Amino acid sequence: MGGGDGDALSPIGSASSPSCSSEPLPPEFAEYVAVSQVSDDGDSDVCCVCDDSEVEALHYGGCGRLQERSLREAKELIRRYKPGDWIEGVGGTKPGDYVLPEITTLLLVGPRGAGKSTLLNRVTRVFDKDDDPFAPDRAQVSRNSKSNGTNFLREYPVPRNSSAICIYDTRSLSSDREKNFKMLRQWMTKGISHGDMVTWDSNDGTKINVIRSLGRQCNFLRCKTRKVNFVIFVVNGVSVLESIDSNKKGYTDMLHETFMCPFLSFGDDKPVVVVTHGDRLSMQQCAYVQNELAELLGIPLQQIFDIPGSDDYETDLAVLDMLRYCIQHAEQNFPLKLNYLLEVNGSETLKNIAERLMGLDAVIEVTIIFLCTFILLLRFSDKLLQS
Repeated sequence: MGGGDGDALSPIGSASSPSCSSEPLPPEFAEYVAVSQVSDDGDSDVCCVCDDSEVEALHYGGCGRLQERSLREAKELIRRYKPGDWIEGVGGTKPGDYVLPEITTLLLVGPRGAGKSTLLNRVTRVFDKDDDPFAPDRAQVSRNSKSNGTNFLREYPVPRNSSAICIYDTRSLSSDREKNFKMLRQWMTKGISHGDMVTWDSNDGTKINVIRSLGRQCNFLRCKTRKVNFVIFVVNGVSVLESIDSNKKGYTDMLHETFMCPFLSFGDDKPVVVVTHGDRLSMQQCAYVQNELAELLGIPLQQIFDIPGSDDYETDLAVLDMLRYCIQHAEQNFPLKLNYLLEVNGSETLKNIAERLMGLDAVIEVTIIFLCTFILLLRFSDKLLQS
């Protein structure tokens, strides 16, 4: 390697970029860099520029390789996951002390047009790039109001054919708060099953029959019921911005009321929020929407993920970060086994009884002394009376 006259491979103490910035070079170029001396002034600092186009290209390609490695490692973390792998073992517990689900189940919740089905396809595409780049989208996407939307609960393993993680696509929220709460309560307390039909009380018999005919293959046999382990709350960033700018609070009020539904939370853990359609907003608008949502829903910005429909590194990484967040918080809320609770509570109860008995020792001793003294006095009084 090397450029014109005067070029040399010069050892350096610390790697520097071809343009003399502080950005480090990739490890393979940490010792030598092709340089040309710019200044002959011995009193001044010598600035060196890279004359070798190959070295420069590899240097600037280093970030791309680091990004690829970071993305690959994030994918492998999700691929290797099995329920119970990320349990933190608080309170001296072990993974075996928890009721582990067969598959960790994430539930998509959001209003019509939020992009739930589009999000599911986007999540799948992150893994399809490695497994099957030409695989078609999985979830049916509604493009306009003429569509009925999602009328049946659909289970989608992530990645495809995974036995560890699945995401459920669901019917859109209603504008009626009571209907939403009733539907969410049923899903969160009784569980969800692939192919289950979702209807509103206001649906007439004709519409219900039409929907039922669409799912005729699921009429007689019901799939396995899954317990929801965590919730992904999906909102349309464009709709949020329009609601804020127009001062028409119907959309944001509905988001707030639904998000605060107690059935969606696991203890103090509220759902993760995904903002879609960010590719139709500027960077400033995206930041504005996220800040407004954080204020509206009372959650930190780290719990809000911007996942547009664009196909790039940043979006892929956001998808993986979102999945990791959901799985970690799902595992924090796996229930403990009954026998573990009985064992712990039983030992604690015995310990408390022993402590109480030990605390009663002094009282018992005083009582015994008192009784003995009383008996002696009785006997002494009897002898006095007999004499």
